[in-house]
Amino acid sequence: MRGAFVVRLGPQMDSARGRLDGSVEGVDTGQRLKYRSAEELLRFLGQNFDEPFSRARESNQREG
Repeated sequence: MRGAFVVRLGPQMDSARGRLDGSVEGVDTGQRLKYRSAEELLRFLGQNFDEPFSRARESNQREG
């Protein structure tokens, strides 16, 4: 399943005060991160979301 993630929100989360914590796991890669800010979460998602799609595009270009 490409581009799927499990995001768990931690008990210390307080979005009104800008506190965000929890963990995230890439379903297809198994990579995990315990994040402590929205920036960390979004960086992980961006890096791991792009990777499988880039590989698929490269594979399609080689075949076609």
